[in-house]
Amino acid sequence: MERKLLMMIAGALLVVGCANNTKETGDKENTILADSIAMEKVGTDVKEVTVGVSASFVDINNRVTTLDSLRGKVVVMNFWATWCPPCIREMPSLNTLFLDLKSNKDIVFMAIDVDEDIKGASKFMAKNKFDLPLYTLHGPLPSELETSSIPMTVILDKRGEVAVQHTGMVDFGNPNIKDGLLKLIAE
Repeated sequence: MERKLLMMIAGALLVVGCANNTKETGDKENTILADSIAMEKVGTDVKEVTVGVSASFVDINNRVTTLDSLRGKVVVMNFWATWCPPCIREMPSLNTLFLDLKSNKDIVFMAIDVDEDIKGASKFMAKNKFDLPLYTLHGPLPSELETSSIPMTVILDKRGEVAVQHTGMVDFGNPNIKDGLLKLIAE
């Protein structure tokens, strides 16, 4: 059942990333329909990790949140930057998913600005009318979550273990993602 759930979530993810040191390529190269991706085809883009992840983040009000404090909840972390075109393209669907699920106390969304410029990221969010909770790193990122490309989405289960880690753009409007999150919440 857990493997099927992971496959469903992974199948809904898009396989497109924004490397920190690369130029944007055309939209045709940056879009792959989520429904055509199976976990076996994604390979290293989706990782299963069986150790709880520990990290801390700071929000716009300078409050620190640790992943340890979020155990018992499903956590959706999206690592992004304002200069990353695929990050910006996926943000509207991520914001819509957040708004759809924000009343559920068993799920937490975190938009994590990798540039650690929370004021600039906050202005970007306000300008675009995004409501996602905004964070930056507060200390080093654990090795399990390190990447040289963004956007990166990490979904932690209620035990604090990585259920899905995906580097690349995601269509968060894909109903399989919401269904998979709701199943993780129910576990």
